[in-house]
Amino acid sequence: MRFEKLDLNLLVALDALIEDRNVSAASKRLHLSQPALSGALNRLRDFFGDELLAQNGRTMVLTPKAEELRGPVREALMFIRARITTPAAFEPATAERKFRIHVSDYAYDVLIADVTRKAMTLAPGVSFELFTPDRRMMERLERGEVDMIMTIDSYLPDTHPKQALYTDEHSVISWSEGRYAHALSAEEYLAAGHVIAAFGPDRLPAFTEAHLDHQGISRRVDISVQSFTSIPRSIVGTDRLATMYRRHAEYFAQFMPITIQRPPLSFPDIVESAQWHTSRAGDGAIRWLLDLCLEAEREMHGGQGERKCL
Repeated sequence: MRFEKLDLNLLVALDALIEDRNVSAASKRLHLSQPALSGALNRLRDFFGDELLAQNGRTMVLTPKAEELRGPVREALMFIRARITTPAAFEPATAERKFRIHVSDYAYDVLIADVTRKAMTLAPGVSFELFTPDRRMMERLERGEVDMIMTIDSYLPDTHPKQALYTDEHSVISWSEGRYAHALSAEEYLAAGHVIAAFGPDRLPAFTEAHLDHQGISRRVDISVQSFTSIPRSIVGTDRLATMYRRHAEYFAQFMPITIQRPPLSFPDIVESAQWHTSRAGDGAIRWLLDLCLEAEREMHGGQGERKCL
């Protein structure tokens, strides 16, 4: 499709090129071959009469024209995705829609797995593509590459609407046959070996670890794993401890020999929230998914989580 002699498909390529500043990375993002994206860049250069991306040593930098186009191109694509290609009305029984969501394995285990099961019955044409939270998730939300982020409320900015889903508290887990299968003292807790979770190539700390670091509290870390789900297996058969959100600990206690107890140190409760882009405020599918999450929460916890929400 062309508008004022511009192939609108080239805007998608330009957005990726501006963001990645690398033809190879942008081609992977768009699932295109490098020659195809190089050809798109050449057409963009012809249209705008500008290099857009210029070689600077081994890297590419944006020209002033590309910097000028960055915001308008993103806004135009968001408008098209939210207002033109996405229908406002949503009929679950007949709709075909893929939800792209950043969600942790913790939230998946305690809520979203049930949501996706219910969705299969209510909306058989709906599918889900789930990504772990990372440093770029807000950027992807801004670009319209994901529909929603589900994470701890304090991690979410106030620039877009959000909905609290449930609250949770911290707990300590240990092997049910180990030395710490009793009420822990603070001294025992700090002296024990611990299993923690750190995420992605940057080894981002979990909320629990960030809180302890902020309090200046250090522990002996025996194992650092890349997901919450890996923590209980690293506990069973050892005298290690781990600090987990209680709902997740209770989920694993259904089929693993672990003991759950209150931590001997003070931890704040957390609120798990969902956030979506402002431009999607009229998206009926987003509202349907949120309602499905809240309904699943009420069914599992009798509405307690909803009453505690922000």
